[in-house]
Amino acid sequence: MIIVKKDETLNEHQRLAVTSPDGPLLVIAGAGTGKTKTLVHRMLHLVNNGISPDSLLLLTFTRRASKQMLTRASQLLDRRMENVSGGTFHSFSNHFLRRYATKVGFTSNFSILDTEDATTLVGISRENIISQKVAKRFPKKETIFELISTSFSTNLSLEKTIQKDYPQFIREIKEIQLIREDYEKAKFKANCMDFDDLLHFTRKILVEDQVVRSHSSQKYQAILVDEYQDTNRIQAHIACLIASEHANIMVVGDDAQSIYGFRGSDVRNIFDFPKIFKNTQIIKLEENFRSTPNILNLANRCLTKFQEKYDKKLFTKKIEAGQIPKVFKYSSIEEEADQIAQRILTEYELGTSFNEIAILGRSGWHTNIIEIALTSKGIPFKKYGGKRILEQAHIKDILAYLRVISNPLDWISWNRILLLEENVGPKQTSYFLQAIQNQPDLFIEQSNWENDVFFMGFTKEAKISLSRLLNFLHLIFIKRNQSVLAIYEETLTYYSQILQIKFDDHEKRMFDLESLKVITKERRSLEDFLSILSLDATESFQMSLDQKEDEFVTISTIHSAKGLEWNSVFIVHLIDGHFPSNRIRTNEELEEERRLFYVAVTRAKSKLFFTIPLSEHGNSIQLQAMSRFLEELNGLPPVWKEETDSELEQKKGNSDQFDHIQNYFLN
Repeated sequence: MIIVKKDETLNEHQRLAVTSPDGPLLVIAGAGTGKTKTLVHRMLHLVNNGISPDSLLLLTFTRRASKQMLTRASQLLDRRMENVSGGTFHSFSNHFLRRYATKVGFTSNFSILDTEDATTLVGISRENIISQKVAKRFPKKETIFELISTSFSTNLSLEKTIQKDYPQFIREIKEIQLIREDYEKAKFKANCMDFDDLLHFTRKILVEDQVVRSHSSQKYQAILVDEYQDTNRIQAHIACLIASEHANIMVVGDDAQSIYGFRGSDVRNIFDFPKIFKNTQIIKLEENFRSTPNILNLANRCLTKFQEKYDKKLFTKKIEAGQIPKVFKYSSIEEEADQIAQRILTEYELGTSFNEIAILGRSGWHTNIIEIALTSKGIPFKKYGGKRILEQAHIKDILAYLRVISNPLDWISWNRILLLEENVGPKQTSYFLQAIQNQPDLFIEQSNWENDVFFMGFTKEAKISLSRLLNFLHLIFIKRNQSVLAIYEETLTYYSQILQIKFDDHEKRMFDLESLKVITKERRSLEDFLSILSLDATESFQMSLDQKEDEFVTISTIHSAKGLEWNSVFIVHLIDGHFPSNRIRTNEELEEERRLFYVAVTRAKSKLFFTIPLSEHGNSIQLQAMSRFLEELNGLPPVWKEETDSELEQKKGNSDQFDHIQNYFLN
């Protein structure tokens, strides 16, 4: 019998999942329905019914998740649960290959390349394949490594991956293919594997060696997989291969929360699991322990819009219906940011701690202006799912130009912008900085820089680049009394050419740079603009309010917020073309965007706010359409309160099961 503490009681469907007989089991766990508790108790049930803990294999997506489950299981039963083999797919594959690596030509003491090391090795292969002349217009090593890894995890050809993510490099496909081949040879020669190799070679051995496959199934008598909707094709294949002898596999997940297709996860894995194991039992967990009825009503309406789904309806036993979700429309993204910050202060005054408030956006740049608004109002925050806007290289670059205009003695900013210039390296930069120590405002009085005695000793190419920079700075300086917006736009025009050369993803970064424009309109001087951007949120907050050091509002992309929850959630920038993204090309991609919206909605426990800026920069001519995800729900019975703050089959034998698995994954 399982020893269960009072706070670990199971509801009817959790108990069905926990006590289900051996065999394939698919648990569809809706948002906030206690899937972790179910997995933990399933392990306890298996152990209490005769399976040794070291014969259990628990596959999760983070080491932390695995550790938490096994710790909880040990507390509920005893320390035997520490012997369960638990970890990520990569950690399992590493353990597996330490025993079987020789079957694919490696030795058992192979090294594992982290992302930085792997990127460096790709860079070496890049240099081996292309000439220095070609290198200037060729994708950088980071981009090539990303393409190689994405191609593997998404099960797409390298050519299709390039067409999808970096179409500007499609003409370089032949060279990129050669770089990948050279990279693979280099890893093999060095007895090294990258993270993708761990999965690739594990699957290869399990497919090709029946003895190893059979031994693995005998060793792990029961397999449990968490977050199955997030597995990619290779990970799902590995789990099914290990279970091919006995089909005693339990996978837990939610099709409605499959949102990582961009990094290889395949929602078809959870939809097709019953096709792989014909006698799969399906159990649904629908009692939500997180949100109020009003929020769940909206979440359930979101579910009705999915084209393909496991039917489910979330419910709660909470008596209080809670606040109806609210929609706020604003005249511009500046007003959206300012009013969100103001509303957060109101929530704080009403007793909601900052730790219980989250701002969620489809993309990191959707919250850039909000970061500035929170800073200006002294609200502490932390950002997840990407660097804070002011920490990103391209933002630092453009601000460095403006700081030199404002303060010619700022040698740190001088150093940054000098190194951005073509044909100017650390040596030339050092000479330049020494020379301008006594003449920091050199650019104020324009002259024929290329012939200036100041440039003696510099190469012709360096002179041309530095002259162009100084002429630009002179032009900006004489316009310094113009609006901050005008100065910023002139600087952005100059820097945009450098941006295209420096970053392969320059189009994405241009969005960030454009978003900063809206702040310039509110600032009377360049110094004022730079000062507000330099404020530290926590320090400014400590000057105005007394709060715990670890209290902060969470700003996050929705992707990074999955699995988390807050009392009050703001879902921002709900504009069609932004959410869903205007880069959507297929129905499958649109469905994933819709699932992303559902994930955002189900993060809220009691208060949910949607915000819509009706124009980009306060210009009523540039009116934008509300996100179709809100629009399509508007035709249903009212589920929110709109407020406007502005005007505006049988089990088969072992060999048959293996053949069936292979046929599925190969076809």
